[in-house]
Amino acid sequence: MIQRVILTLATITLLFVGIVSFTSYEAWSWPLELIAHFRNQYLIVSLIITIVLVLLWRKHHLQHRLILIIALVVLGLNAIDIMPWYLPNPQRVDVNTPEKMRVLSFNINTQNTHLQEIVNLVQDTKPDVALFIEVNRGMVQKLKTELKESLPYNFRSPGGGLAIFSRSPIKNAKGENFYGQGNHNLIATLEIDRKPVKFIGTHPLTPITRRTFNYRNLQLNALSNYISRLNQPVILAGDFNLTPWSPYYRQLIRRIKLHNTRLGFGILPSWPRTTTYINLKEWMIPLLNIPIDHCFVSKHFKVANIYTGDNANSDHAPLIVDLVLHS
Repeated sequence: MIQRVILTLATITLLFVGIVSFTSYEAWSWPLELIAHFRNQYLIVSLIITIVLVLLWRKHHLQHRLILIIALVVLGLNAIDIMPWYLPNPQRVDVNTPEKMRVLSFNINTQNTHLQEIVNLVQDTKPDVALFIEVNRGMVQKLKTELKESLPYNFRSPGGGLAIFSRSPIKNAKGENFYGQGNHNLIATLEIDRKPVKFIGTHPLTPITRRTFNYRNLQLNALSNYISRLNQPVILAGDFNLTPWSPYYRQLIRRIKLHNTRLGFGILPSWPRTTTYINLKEWMIPLLNIPIDHCFVSKHFKVANIYTGDNANSDHAPLIVDLVLHS
């Protein structure tokens, strides 16, 4: 009796996971695209179901192997999308050199009042360039004061809540929304090893409504068009409100031809995190945790390391990336 109940629950769960796993590949519409972002969770659930079904089969409680075969197919489908993030990647390099450039990308959240924790995080991680997202004028002023020795150069975009702080001079910095196509982007030129590097910070709108979904996609399209015309080293970072398993992510990658610095280091989910202003239980984090903050680089860079840092009371964890610009 118990085995029959377990088999029934496993079959129903497998059916659901199988449907969302296959559907997410073509989830171009809202709100269907939202199901595409939880591929890692689908992998874990499909693995548990497969193990349960194998045990039932070995105990002769599973009469037909077809359901076990389907479970293995669903498991393999999800594993194919997860495993490449953990496999060796040619753009990853194991190097310990003073020529490394450290990039920090951090969505602070405008509701976050723990600014000293953010300052401490920056001082501990010692980035060469830091992109802050969802910052207002007061936050930027605080950061300017506290980081004036380590990151003396800065620029705040006139729109989009973006600010860049740098150890080296910032040139030609501007806010750009590409004629109203989505939210603002921050574009600047940095000099690294005497080479001009285009740094782009972005924060497309959260696709929780059809309107913001369309604006996010407009912004991604405009960014793609802009980056595809660049012929120099590029760093693109920010909160994209997009995971690697969305069809819009795959479209973006095909167009910009940049490298996600996560490859070879793991998924590194960056959102959500517990805070004092968002009522989210700790046990819910693994169920919802997804990678929506990204750092992309052109072929001119190798990636020495990437990890997520302490969230400093933000609902996002910062991405810290060590890059090596090669000739």
